Amino acid sequence: MARKVTKGLIALLMFGITSLAHAQSTTPPNAVDADPSAPPTKSRVIYESLVGYGGVGFRGGSLLFLGDLSGTPRDPAAAAAEVPYETNSVSPRLTGDLLFSYVYTDDIHLELQIGYGWNRLKDDNAQRFVISSVPMTLGARYSLLGSQRLLRPFVGAGGGAYIWTIHTKDLGAGKDPVTFERLRRADLGFYFTAGAERRMSKWVTATADLTYNRILAQDVDTFPAGYNGNKAYIQARLGVNFFFSLSERLDQGLPE
Repeated sequence: MARKVTKGLIALLMFGITSLAHAQSTTPPNAVDADPSAPPTKSRVIYESLVGYGGVGFRGGSLLFLGDLSGTPRDPAAAAAEVPYETNSVSPRLTGDLLFSYVYTDDIHLELQIGYGWNRLKDDNAQRFVISSVPMTLGARYSLLGSQRLLRPFVGAGGGAYIWTIHTKDLGAGKDPVTFERLRRADLGFYFTAGAERRMSKWVTATADLTYNRILAQDVDTFPAGYNGNKAYIQARLGVNFFFSLSERLDQGLPE
């Protein structure tokens, strides 16, 4: 079931990118193409600049943790403390992010993201049931091509704090069987993203992106039994953003 859900979300992401690309080709041809003798026309301004505007948005999709999440037990007693203790595999699940942005230039957006995502661990161990991540990051995004295009690809990067947790089956934080430390930490991390954005109106844009996240969580001393390495995951997301002026005064209807 999880694989079908993940495949469906990835297909939805690809459909979104294809739809955005198709929408880019709907701009009407220049009048010069129809009549070579006609004087050249000025380039049409599609939307006004949003420089200085703020934005709020949401991105949702699927998340998949990568690599060996369990790490390697460093202590023979730790290795034998739980059976089985295996290199785990995961089932993809959902992810969602709340986004606050500031349009610094027509090409550069500054972004604050707060999100949540999780995967189901497939170790058949009630003490190691789910892994989750709560990222709180600051970053920047650079849009390519001209600012008057409906569809613009972009790349971005950033970093911040990631709160990761290994949950038990009752969704509490698991514990290392040797140190009895909870398998929950806030560690630094970073991300890289690439995607495309389509301007739906002056105030609304739609996005599709793939994002790689890396959590610098290696700590063999605190978690000798495992789950002690760096962690990474990828996200496939669709999103929508709403922009608003940060400088316009509200009309209160009072006489000047």
